[in-house]
Amino acid sequence: MIKLVRAAALILSVSVSWFCHGEPRTIVFNNDPAEKEQYLVGLLKLAAEKSGYGLIPKPSSQVLTDAKARKELEAGDLDVYWMAADRTNEKQYMPIRIPLIKGLLGYRIFIINQGDQDKFNDVSGLPELKNLVAGQGRFWGDTPILENAGLPLETSVKYENLFYMLEGDRFDYFPRAVHEPFSEITRFRHLGLTLENKLMLVYPTAMYFYVNNNDPELARALEKGLNTAISDGSFDRYFYSNQLIRNALESTNIRSRRVIEINNPYLPDETPLDRKELWLSLN
Repeated sequence: MIKLVRAAALILSVSVSWFCHGEPRTIVFNNDPAEKEQYLVGLLKLAAEKSGYGLIPKPSSQVLTDAKARKELEAGDLDVYWMAADRTNEKQYMPIRIPLIKGLLGYRIFIINQGDQDKFNDVSGLPELKNLVAGQGRFWGDTPILENAGLPLETSVKYENLFYMLEGDRFDYFPRAVHEPFSEITRFRHLGLTLENKLMLVYPTAMYFYVNNNDPELARALEKGLNTAISDGSFDRYFYSNQLIRNALESTNIRSRRVIEINNPYLPDETPLDRKELWLSLN
């Protein structure tokens, strides 16, 4: 306990020093080379630049698992990490409540087996979708959202297993955020998977930057940087020019898909749904 208190005091004293006196500060983030993670790294660099506080993003010395990154963030060894908006995360860490992907995390299209499109052609809403089984990570944040909607699920602890389970007909479809499935289908091309072409499951959710609860000055600096980027248009320019996002919006026929909306009862009340400029609009 004494060590934890001392660590918290050290974090606080260091953060107050750079925040008050304008000294440069290095901020360590998880060094994950995946394309969808690099989009967030680029946005972190933009927020750091726009903050005006001399923040210098630095990759971690190794790629951290989600569990390890959370532990290091809590311990103060990692300065910033990105996670979904939910009550558990927002209690354990300090969120910067600006959606980093404009809510795209809640726009879900389906990876399916080649030849299975007929299963989905007559699905017009949630009741018909409940006749099919989705695949999900057992501990993923959106799994309870689908369960709450009454959608049958088959789950796995290991992400990679889900693709083999789909190929083996353990379930019918694998919901993925619109920017995720293309690289995954390519990676697992030997399994004969493809993209379902008519439906999109939609629910309100967001991904945020989080910092240690004892580092409110870093939270304020990143929030200032993101809001500045939103105000001067550089956030949208970065978002819409990113190749991953462009592919998602242009190659998925996102505006012509049949939308099935479900509720997200786990979304914190503080989620800035009233700030329309933070969210992607299909209108």
